Amino acid sequence: MSALLELRREAEDALESVWFIASLEEIERTDVTLALRLYIRRDLFVQVFSGVTSGSLYLALIEGGRRVFGIDREAGEWHVHPYEAVERHRPLPEGLDPKPLLKFLARVEELLLEHGML
Repeated sequence: MSALLELRREAEDALESVWFIASLEEIERTDVTLALRLYIRRDLFVQVFSGVTSGSLYLALIEGGRRVFGIDREAGEWHVHPYEAVERHRPLPEGLDPKPLLKFLARVEELLLEHGML
C-alpha cells in the first residue's frame, strides 16, 4: 500500500476513533502529495501534508489561522515545533512511526485538555 493511501486510511481511522475529531477534509491529492484537514471545530484543526518524493510529513495543530504546535519529518529526521514556541525546532529522535497521525493526535489531545482549547 502506498504511503499516501496509508496516511489517508489513518485519517479515516482517526475520524472514527478519536473523540475530538469532528470531520475530515481532503484539501489536495496528487500522485505524490496529500493534504488533509481533521477538524476539531471550524477554527481549530489538524493540517496534514505528505510528499512521497521527499518523504516529508508535516503535522500541525492550527488555531485561528496559525500553527500552535507541530511535528515534522524532513529527510528522514523528526522534529517538534513546541506549543507556544512554534518557531523553534526541537529534535524528536524517536519519531512517530508507525501510525504517525494517530500518535500526533494523542499529543494534540493532551494539549487541548491542558490548555482548555475545547
